[in-house]
Amino acid sequence: MLKLKHLRHPLRTAAIAKARIDGRLNIHRAGRQIERRYAADPRYNLDNVTLGFANRLAPENQDDSALLARICTAYRKAVEDQPFQSSIYRPTKWWQEVRTHCLSPVMQALQTGDLDTLRSIYCNFFRDRCSSGLVDLPYGKPKAWFGPSIDNRRRRFYLGDALHRLDVWADMWTATVATETGSYCTTRDLAGPNIGNPFGIVLDDVLIPTGATYQHYCAHRILGELAPGPSAVAEIGGGYGGMAYYLLRDHPRLTYLDFDLPESLALTAYYLQTAFPEKTFLLYGEEELSSKAIHQADVILMPLFEMQKLPTAGVDVSFSANAISDLASESLAEYLKMLARCTRRSFLHIGSSEAAPKLSGEILRNQLPLRLAETHSSNWYIYRNRSAVEIESLYHVGA
Repeated sequence: MLKLKHLRHPLRTAAIAKARIDGRLNIHRAGRQIERRYAADPRYNLDNVTLGFANRLAPENQDDSALLARICTAYRKAVEDQPFQSSIYRPTKWWQEVRTHCLSPVMQALQTGDLDTLRSIYCNFFRDRCSSGLVDLPYGKPKAWFGPSIDNRRRRFYLGDALHRLDVWADMWTATVATETGSYCTTRDLAGPNIGNPFGIVLDDVLIPTGATYQHYCAHRILGELAPGPSAVAEIGGGYGGMAYYLLRDHPRLTYLDFDLPESLALTAYYLQTAFPEKTFLLYGEEELSSKAIHQADVILMPLFEMQKLPTAGVDVSFSANAISDLASESLAEYLKMLARCTRRSFLHIGSSEAAPKLSGEILRNQLPLRLAETHSSNWYIYRNRSAVEIESLYHVGA
């Protein structure tokens, strides 16, 4: 049912109604396709979804007040300094809408330093609106998935989608990562920390969190581009830190830098510092971004406008997945110039099929030293959206 407030916004009402209808139709369509493809698959057990969506809210057994206060301080400074920066670092219209409709409670807690509220939100962030746009949520209202039970139609859809992504993960791992490194993985390598009340499917007694296949693949695609020894990786738009978790877990001598919007950085700081309390973190306002800082810190989380301070050839690999694709040409060109200047070895980009030629066009137009080494399409989200084809492009830096 549409709420009364939607009646004041006819266009929004139409968009919401269409999205809900499309979602129901897609679940129905995909359900039949899933039945045909996976009915004989031993992994196709609807209880794997029920187990995956069970509440696993971790008990509050440690005082994280110092961490949360540190996050609030960095957030406030980033928000205060944002208006004085170039317009290319401002949030997109889409993110402004996410802020307006989903992030008010967490933004209020961050601004006022309300640590109790912030803790309550972050402890459940996988299932809270604070992660809108960052966590891969299923279709429909949250209560349909996180309530007492999930109907079979939804369980079939979610399980089929998850198994499809597992198959894509296995195929792409074999075609790229395994070919380069000779390493192979099992579903147990997809396990993540019990932070934020994660959900997904359970296979072989392991929770495979939502989005884990994609994040794990991206992490190891990046690791395959690194030389032996200490390395630095910069990401534009790291979400809540899901990909970074696997990157840091599987490369102990890595410095990870994330450039993102303040709300995302705050959540990333919580997730990664809780997962890796032994690592050294640098948040905005604590120290200037420099070569020294990159060598001394394990994780550096900075607002987008701090990218300007990255040292020339300061990172080995840079990465962006669906973060710079929607930028206007002028803004995209500036981001690419910075990436070409600060990256020593490779730049990996994943985006829509429309974004790939746009990216190549800006590189050619601005004569940037980014040479396309390989490109291919992938179908991670084909069950959710039949037209959601992504293009993965790897560029090597140099003439």
